[in-house]
Amino acid sequence: MIKVILADHQIVFRVGMASALASEDDIRIVGQPCSIEQLEHGLESLRPHVLILSSAFLVRIDEIKRISGRQMTAIILLEDPGDAIVQQFSSDVHGVIRRSSDPGTVVRCIRHVARGGTVLRMGPGYAGDAWEDLVGLRVHQRLTPHELRVIALVVQGYRNREIAVRMNSTEPGVKNSLRRIFDKTGVCDRLELALYVMHHRVLKFAMTDVHPMPGLGSIGTSHSEWRRDSGSTAVH
Repeated sequence: MIKVILADHQIVFRVGMASALASEDDIRIVGQPCSIEQLEHGLESLRPHVLILSSAFLVRIDEIKRISGRQMTAIILLEDPGDAIVQQFSSDVHGVIRRSSDPGTVVRCIRHVARGGTVLRMGPGYAGDAWEDLVGLRVHQRLTPHELRVIALVVQGYRNREIAVRMNSTEPGVKNSLRRIFDKTGVCDRLELALYVMHHRVLKFAMTDVHPMPGLGSIGTSHSEWRRDSGSTAVH
Protein backbone atom coordinates (compact mmCIF):
# COMPACT_ATOMS: atom_id res chain seq x y z
CA MET A 1 0.00 0.00 0.00
CA ILE A 2 1.36 3.41 -1.01
CA LYS A 3 0.59 5.93 1.73
CA VAL A 4 0.17 9.50 0.46
CA ILE A 5 -0.09 12.87 2.17
CA LEU A 6 -1.83 15.51 0.05
CA ALA A 7 -0.72 18.94 1.30
CA ASP A 8 -2.48 21.82 -0.38
CA HIS A 9 -4.24 25.02 0.71
CA GLN A 10 -7.08 24.50 -1.80
CA ILE A 11 -9.62 22.37 0.00
CA VAL A 12 -11.59 21.55 -3.14
CA PHE A 13 -8.50 20.15 -4.84
CA ARG A 14 -7.72 18.02 -1.78
CA VAL A 15 -11.26 16.70 -1.56
CA GLY A 16 -11.54 16.03 -5.29
CA MET A 17 -8.19 14.29 -5.59
CA ALA A 18 -8.75 12.23 -2.44
CA SER A 19 -12.10 11.12 -3.84
CA ALA A 20 -10.51 10.19 -7.18
CA LEU A 21 -7.68 8.21 -5.55
CA ALA A 22 -10.05 6.36 -3.21
CA SER A 23 -10.81 3.85 -5.98
CA GLU A 24 -7.15 2.79 -6.27
CA ASP A 25 -6.48 -0.41 -4.31
CA ASP A 26 -2.78 0.28 -3.86
CA ILE A 27 -2.95 3.99 -2.89
CA ARG A 28 -4.27 5.48 0.32
CA ILE A 29 -4.52 9.16 1.27
CA VAL A 30 -3.50 9.20 4.93
CA GLY A 31 -3.45 12.96 5.48
CA GLN A 32 -4.67 16.23 3.99
CA PRO A 33 -2.87 18.98 5.94
CA CYS A 34 -3.56 22.62 5.10
CA SER A 35 -0.87 24.15 7.33
CA ILE A 36 2.86 23.61 7.72
CA GLU A 37 2.44 22.52 11.33
CA GLN A 38 -0.09 19.84 10.35
CA LEU A 39 2.18 18.73 7.51
CA GLU A 40 5.28 18.34 9.67
CA HIS A 41 3.28 16.44 12.30
CA GLY A 42 1.78 14.20 9.59
CA LEU A 43 5.17 13.41 8.09
CA GLU A 44 6.52 12.40 11.48
CA SER A 45 3.54 10.35 12.62
CA LEU A 46 2.11 8.90 9.41
CA ARG A 47 5.38 8.13 7.59
CA PRO A 48 3.97 8.39 4.04
CA HIS A 49 5.67 6.98 0.99
CA VAL A 50 4.72 10.00 -1.14
CA LEU A 51 4.06 13.66 -0.31
CA ILE A 52 2.15 15.79 -2.83
CA LEU A 53 3.00 19.39 -2.00
CA SER A 54 1.75 22.77 -3.23
CA SER A 55 3.91 25.88 -3.44
CA ALA A 56 2.19 27.32 -0.36
CA PHE A 57 4.41 25.06 1.77
CA LEU A 58 7.74 25.87 0.10
CA VAL A 59 8.60 28.50 2.70
CA ARG A 60 9.63 25.56 4.91
CA ILE A 61 10.92 23.28 2.18
CA ASP A 62 14.27 22.66 3.90
CA GLU A 63 12.56 21.30 7.01
CA ILE A 64 10.06 19.34 4.93
CA LYS A 65 12.89 17.79 2.91
CA ARG A 66 14.79 16.96 6.10
CA ILE A 67 11.84 15.10 7.61
CA SER A 68 10.89 13.48 4.29
CA GLY A 69 14.46 12.30 3.74
CA ARG A 70 14.55 10.69 7.16
CA GLN A 71 11.22 8.97 6.50
CA MET A 72 12.18 7.98 2.91
CA THR A 73 9.21 9.99 1.61
CA ALA A 74 9.23 11.01 -2.07
CA ILE A 75 8.06 14.57 -2.79
CA ILE A 76 5.91 15.61 -5.76
CA LEU A 77 5.33 19.34 -6.24
CA LEU A 78 2.07 20.72 -7.62
CA GLU A 79 2.67 23.34 -10.29
CA ASP A 80 0.21 26.12 -11.05
CA PRO A 81 0.42 28.09 -14.31
CA GLY A 82 3.29 30.59 -14.13
CA ASP A 83 4.45 29.24 -10.77
CA ALA A 84 8.10 30.34 -10.79
CA ILE A 85 8.59 29.24 -7.18
CA VAL A 86 8.00 25.58 -8.04
CA GLN A 87 10.50 25.83 -10.88
CA GLN A 88 13.18 26.93 -8.42
CA PHE A 89 12.78 23.76 -6.37
CA SER A 90 12.00 21.24 -9.13
CA SER A 91 15.54 19.82 -9.09
CA ASP A 92 15.34 19.12 -5.34
CA VAL A 93 12.29 16.84 -5.41
CA HIS A 94 11.19 13.59 -7.03
CA GLY A 95 8.60 15.04 -9.36
CA VAL A 96 6.57 18.01 -10.58
CA ILE A 97 3.01 17.69 -11.91
CA ARG A 98 0.50 20.27 -12.98
CA ARG A 99 -2.42 20.92 -10.68
CA SER A 100 -4.66 20.44 -13.73
CA SER A 101 -3.37 16.89 -14.29
CA ASP A 102 -6.10 14.27 -14.52
CA PRO A 103 -6.34 11.68 -11.72
CA GLY A 104 -4.89 8.96 -13.96
CA THR A 105 -1.74 11.00 -14.46
CA VAL A 106 -1.45 11.63 -10.72
CA VAL A 107 -1.83 7.91 -10.02
CA ARG A 108 0.95 7.06 -12.48
CA CYS A 109 3.22 9.67 -10.91
CA ILE A 110 2.56 8.40 -7.39
CA ARG A 111 3.35 4.82 -8.34
CA HIS A 112 6.44 5.87 -10.29
CA VAL A 113 8.06 7.94 -7.52
CA ALA A 114 7.08 5.37 -4.89
CA ARG A 115 9.27 2.92 -6.82
CA GLY A 116 12.16 5.37 -6.78
CA GLY A 117 11.57 7.10 -10.11
CA THR A 118 11.23 10.79 -10.94
CA VAL A 119 8.73 12.75 -13.02
CA LEU A 120 8.85 16.24 -14.50
CA ARG A 121 5.81 18.33 -15.31
CA MET A 122 3.46 15.58 -16.31
CA GLY A 123 0.02 16.66 -17.42
CA PRO A 124 -2.54 16.34 -20.23
CA GLY A 125 -1.30 17.85 -23.45
CA TYR A 126 1.79 19.37 -21.86
CA ALA A 127 4.31 20.72 -24.35
CA GLY A 128 6.50 23.16 -22.48
CA ASP A 129 5.28 26.70 -21.80
CA ALA A 130 3.04 26.56 -24.87
CA TRP A 131 0.67 24.11 -23.10
CA GLU A 132 -2.88 25.36 -23.19
CA ASP A 133 -6.29 23.90 -22.46
CA LEU A 134 -8.60 25.17 -25.19
CA VAL A 135 -11.69 24.13 -23.24
CA GLY A 136 -10.54 26.25 -20.32
CA LEU A 137 -9.81 29.15 -22.63
CA ARG A 138 -13.27 28.99 -24.19
CA VAL A 139 -14.93 28.80 -20.76
CA HIS A 140 -12.88 31.77 -19.60
CA GLN A 141 -14.06 33.78 -22.60
CA ARG A 142 -17.70 33.14 -21.67
CA LEU A 143 -17.26 34.27 -18.07
CA THR A 144 -17.20 37.86 -16.84
CA PRO A 145 -14.44 39.14 -14.51
CA HIS A 146 -17.05 39.19 -11.72
CA GLU A 147 -17.93 35.54 -12.34
CA LEU A 148 -14.27 34.53 -12.41
CA ARG A 149 -13.82 36.21 -9.05
CA VAL A 150 -16.78 34.25 -7.63
CA ILE A 151 -15.29 31.00 -8.96
CA ALA A 152 -11.94 31.78 -7.37
CA LEU A 153 -13.55 32.32 -3.97
CA VAL A 154 -15.67 29.17 -4.29
CA VAL A 155 -12.51 27.15 -4.97
CA GLN A 156 -10.89 28.64 -1.87
CA GLY A 157 -13.80 27.27 0.20
CA TYR A 158 -15.67 30.48 0.94
CA ARG A 159 -19.40 30.30 1.66
CA ASN A 160 -21.90 32.54 -0.10
CA ARG A 161 -22.13 35.03 2.75
CA GLU A 162 -18.33 35.29 2.89
CA ILE A 163 -18.14 35.79 -0.87
CA ALA A 164 -20.79 38.50 -0.59
CA VAL A 165 -18.73 40.36 2.02
CA ARG A 166 -15.52 40.13 0.01
CA MET A 167 -17.23 41.29 -3.17
CA ASN A 168 -19.42 43.97 -1.55
CA SER A 169 -22.50 42.10 -2.71
CA THR A 170 -25.38 40.15 -1.15
CA GLU A 171 -26.03 36.43 -0.72
CA PRO A 172 -28.90 36.50 -3.28
CA GLY A 173 -26.54 38.30 -5.66
CA VAL A 174 -23.91 35.59 -5.20
CA LYS A 175 -26.50 32.85 -5.75
CA ASN A 176 -27.59 34.51 -8.99
CA SER A 177 -23.96 34.70 -10.13
CA LEU A 178 -23.48 31.01 -9.36
CA ARG A 179 -26.58 30.08 -11.36
CA ARG A 180 -25.20 31.94 -14.38
CA ILE A 181 -21.80 30.29 -13.90
CA PHE A 182 -23.40 26.83 -13.67
CA ASP A 183 -25.30 27.51 -16.91
CA LYS A 184 -22.15 28.65 -18.73
CA THR A 185 -19.99 25.76 -17.56
CA GLY A 186 -22.61 23.00 -17.60
CA VAL A 187 -22.00 21.88 -14.00
CA CYS A 188 -24.53 21.15 -11.28
CA ASP A 189 -22.97 22.21 -7.98
CA ARG A 190 -20.04 23.98 -6.33
CA LEU A 191 -17.78 20.95 -6.03
CA GLU A 192 -18.27 19.98 -9.67
CA LEU A 193 -17.61 23.60 -10.66
CA ALA A 194 -14.36 23.73 -8.72
CA LEU A 195 -13.09 20.43 -10.11
CA TYR A 196 -14.09 21.45 -13.65
CA VAL A 197 -12.32 24.81 -13.65
CA MET A 198 -9.20 23.34 -12.05
CA HIS A 199 -9.00 20.53 -14.58
CA HIS A 200 -9.46 22.90 -17.51
CA ARG A 201 -7.17 25.56 -16.03
CA VAL A 202 -9.81 28.26 -15.81
CA LEU A 203 -8.03 28.98 -12.52
CA LYS A 204 -5.14 30.27 -14.60
CA PHE A 205 -7.37 33.31 -15.09
CA ALA A 206 -9.59 33.11 -12.00
CA MET A 207 -7.07 32.93 -9.16
CA THR A 208 -5.57 36.39 -9.65
CA ASP A 209 -5.58 38.42 -6.43
CA VAL A 210 -7.23 35.69 -4.40
CA HIS A 211 -5.50 34.35 -1.31
CA PRO A 212 -6.25 31.16 0.64
CA MET A 213 -8.38 31.45 3.73
CA PRO A 214 -6.26 30.36 6.71
CA GLY A 215 -7.26 27.38 8.77
CA LEU A 216 -9.33 25.56 6.17
CA GLY A 217 -9.59 21.84 6.67
CA SER A 218 -7.37 19.50 8.63
CA ILE A 219 -5.61 16.20 8.28
CA GLY A 220 -8.26 13.72 7.26
CA THR A 221 -10.94 16.25 6.22
CA SER A 222 -13.54 14.19 4.40
CA HIS A 223 -15.61 14.82 1.27
CA SER A 224 -18.84 14.88 3.26
CA GLU A 225 -17.41 17.32 5.81
CA TRP A 226 -16.44 19.77 3.08
CA ARG A 227 -19.85 19.58 1.45
CA ARG A 228 -21.58 20.11 4.80
CA ASP A 229 -19.32 22.96 5.91
CA SER A 230 -19.19 24.87 2.64
CA GLY A 231 -22.73 24.22 1.53
CA SER A 232 -21.48 22.80 -1.75
CA THR A 233 -24.74 21.45 -3.14
CA ALA A 234 -26.52 23.64 -5.68
CA VAL A 235 -25.80 27.33 -5.15
CA HIS A 236 -26.40 27.51 -1.41
